[in-house]
Amino acid sequence: MERDNNTAASIRDLQHMLDRLSRRYPQLPRLVETGIFDELTLEAVMIFQRDFGLPVTGVVDHDSWYAIVEAYRDDLLHYGAPAPLLVLPDGEFSTGAGEASEPVRIAQALFCALSVPLVNFGPCETDLVNQGATQNNLLLLQQLAGLPETGNLDRVTWEYLTRLYHAYVVRDARSAYSGPAVSAAEESLS
Repeated sequence: MERDNNTAASIRDLQHMLDRLSRRYPQLPRLVETGIFDELTLEAVMIFQRDFGLPVTGVVDHDSWYAIVEAYRDDLLHYGAPAPLLVLPDGEFSTGAGEASEPVRIAQALFCALSVPLVNFGPCETDLVNQGATQNNLLLLQQLAGLPETGNLDRVTWEYLTRLYHAYVVRDARSAYSGPAVSAAEESLS
């Protein structure tokens, strides 16, 4: 029984990778991860083998498997979602008025980018210090989000700031390159 579970898991992995590749290579059919090596999976394997210069056998041998894995990794590296940038340390975090921190510099950069589509935010600063326009921007963000208006850069304020950034800057940049379609994952960020 364990062999069958391992085989089904391997086939699901194969289907997942080929389905991901079908987004960049439209000649590959879209697959559902069933764990069953069905006709559509066979067709996808054979098309992959043909287009990537492998013997067209429909059998996922060592060379075919590693070619699929390599193409999948390359696709993730160049076209997949970028790795998240972990800016704040684990646990509680807060940079108060007049204090400096590297996360404040990153928040300042986010406010600079947001000041284009959202005229509410003040001028750009990049001095690492939570003062002046930076503190005013934090206070405005906290007010708009219904948070306690402390002017501190803390974890909750950071979450709202990054959601705004994703909604107004990242989404606009993606739509400029890929048209108006928005993924469900992007929708959930706003």
